[in-house]
Amino acid sequence: MHAFAPLANASATLAVRQTTSKRQQTSSRSNAIARVVRANARANDAEDAVGDATTRRRAIATLFAGAVGTAGAVGSAKADVQDYLSNLLVEKPPPPKREILLPDLEVKPLTREEGYRGTTGANKSKAQIEFAQFIAPIIEENIDLDFGSYFRLALADLGTFSVVGKKNGLNGSIRFELDRPENAGLKPAFNSIEKIKKAVDAKTTQPITYADLIAIVPHFAARRQFKADYMEEVGDDKNYEFLFIGTNPFLGAKIRIGRRDADGPDPEGLIPLVNGNAEDFIAWFRRMGLGPNELAALAPYIYEDRQKGIDIVAQDGTCARLLDVYETQRILGKRAPGPAVTIIKNLKQCTDQCIPGGPLSVAPAQLDPLYVDYAFIKGGGEIPRISASGAYPGSIYDSGSKLAMQLRASQAEQRAQAAAAAGN
Repeated sequence: MHAFAPLANASATLAVRQTTSKRQQTSSRSNAIARVVRANARANDAEDAVGDATTRRRAIATLFAGAVGTAGAVGSAKADVQDYLSNLLVEKPPPPKREILLPDLEVKPLTREEGYRGTTGANKSKAQIEFAQFIAPIIEENIDLDFGSYFRLALADLGTFSVVGKKNGLNGSIRFELDRPENAGLKPAFNSIEKIKKAVDAKTTQPITYADLIAIVPHFAARRQFKADYMEEVGDDKNYEFLFIGTNPFLGAKIRIGRRDADGPDPEGLIPLVNGNAEDFIAWFRRMGLGPNELAALAPYIYEDRQKGIDIVAQDGTCARLLDVYETQRILGKRAPGPAVTIIKNLKQCTDQCIPGGPLSVAPAQLDPLYVDYAFIKGGGEIPRISASGAYPGSIYDSGSKLAMQLRASQAEQRAQAAAAAGN
């Protein structure tokens, strides 16, 4: 055996023991660590259990608080809705109007020669309608005769018309012809026209022609007579204007103006009222472009004696049948608008057609019509332009665009209110 063998075995044994001892120490430390870990885990589990319980309690408390809060919010929302609805029923002052700031309307009057080519026929026709509407109440205030008196004057003036050549006719020449036999008894009606003309001319910037007054005064006189008859029959009725709208001079049977006056008389011998018969009357109306309808409808007003005209016209068979129709209408009573509309319609047919030059001799076909004033306007909400307006004072302020006129009216009202407030 080698001399160092026992020593080597002892060293090996010692190494084994040391290794075993180290393993035991390591194992003991591992077990101790495991025990500590398990203890910590158990402690953590206990804490988690406590935490879970606390969390659940907190969650329940939160849900309860949320439910209470939701109920409160619903109640608050209901209260808000009730307050809103209550406020809707409370009358509130209107919001303050915005101040209207328009430059003042500037008006530069123009002569007829300067203005009539600068605007359209439709605008001139509108201006004539404004003029007619302006003078209508003046005419109505001054009528002092019945429809028949004014119609006979109109028939005497238009009765000279010839549809061939469109000459003579309703041109105011009757003022030179009152002494003719066929025109006997017409002076009172002409004197009334003179009075109406003076009243109209006093309030307009252009004089109205005799021809126009002779044409349109019978229309207004007929309407006044129809209304009086209707009220006598049925009493006061606010529906009258609606029922008799067909006679309205601006809505139903619209009147036309713009006829010009003659400077002298028309030829004699054209009106067969003295010793005339039915054949003469039919030829007379035919020459004027009229027919049996107009003759029969207006027969009661040809003479001062109503029956005389009816008897002469009834000599013709066609006219006799038409007279029966119109008489049936009259039998229906004064409350029916039919007879009134018939008279106005046929009167208008005569006065609109029997004009020198024919119906196209008045606006809008005429380039330079009567009763129109011209001006260049700008400002006041208006587009700068040449304006056509009715021939009466201040008409230019009534003939602009509707929106501009409304704005100017509102501006004037605001200024008046501000001035009143400043004065107080």
